[in-house]
Amino acid sequence: MRIRSLSPLDREPLVAMVSESWQGAATFRPAEVSCAIELLDAALARAEGNTYEVLVADEPVGDAAVGRPVGYVCFGQTPMTEATFDLYWLVVSASERGRGLGRALVSGFEDHLRERGARTVRVETSSLEGQGGASRFYESAGYRRAGVIPDFYRAGDDLLIFAKAL
Repeated sequence: MRIRSLSPLDREPLVAMVSESWQGAATFRPAEVSCAIELLDAALARAEGNTYEVLVADEPVGDAAVGRPVGYVCFGQTPMTEATFDLYWLVVSASERGRGLGRALVSGFEDHLRERGARTVRVETSSLEGQGGASRFYESAGYRRAGVIPDFYRAGDDLLIFAKAL
């Protein structure tokens, strides 16, 4: 597996990935899928003032410069900060989950940001995301819980804020 910049050729497989179901249940709700696709398109457009970026994990296919995408991370510099970034989406193909790709993507993303002089990464997630798996994942990756807003998304679904100093 390698981690590389987003290519226009990635759009279709990444849209399929964020839209797919896992074990018979949708990973993301329709509104979340729409938001993820909107940020992918913004990252591809590279319009002036756009801060959205995407790194793709892929498996090489022959000599092709762009391999088969197996996951991606979408992020951007936090407005009005000098060296803080938000991690917006971390998506791994349903068929590839459980192999450490999420951890590899986060590690590659953090290395990428360190090279750019980033100091802090912030992540917001639902308390229900992955039946609490997202929370456990970020904590095991060294992120600390920095805040909670109860019932943020809907009753019983809190906003969890995590941060990590790079």
